[in-house]
Amino acid sequence: MSTPILHTERLTLRPIRENDIDAIFDCWMQDEDVSRYMYWKASDNIDDAREFVNFELENLDNEKWNRWIIELAATGEIIGTCLIFFNDEEKNWDISYNLGKKYWGKGYVTEAMTEVIRYAVDVLHIEECIAVHAVENPASGNVIKKLGFVFEKEVPYECNGGEIVTTGRFYRYKVSN
Repeated sequence: MSTPILHTERLTLRPIRENDIDAIFDCWMQDEDVSRYMYWKASDNIDDAREFVNFELENLDNEKWNRWIIELAATGEIIGTCLIFFNDEEKNWDISYNLGKKYWGKGYVTEAMTEVIRYAVDVLHIEECIAVHAVENPASGNVIKKLGFVFEKEVPYECNGGEIVTTGRFYRYKVSN
């Protein structure tokens, strides 16, 4: 099953395309503010965006890896990505997301991830999912709580290419029966 196109009121979530490289690079890949609390590190080399896109293209049919490009529905402008994936090492579903800085604070991630969670429950039939954010990034925590995740514990959290280890807040989402 390949990653489907999903729609919300303001957004289109679609699979990545080879011609997304420049937009990804310009929107967030080179921005240290965006990468600060992500595992990946900002880069000023467009080849890193190309490598990211190639990895994602190779995983389009992987049912355990669903990454979407987030576009504004009205314009088709790329504003970020969102992901739900099965972590084989930890045996759980996990979410991740990022937006270009100029799109922060507008509710786009909550809107996109609400649709991703709906898809995960209805189509992937997940029963629970986890999310972790750096304690220094409370905005991400607000999104996670709005999605219905419940805080469980603090854990070590690596960000910025693994160069920074901080404290993460670990949340779990359980489908109510």
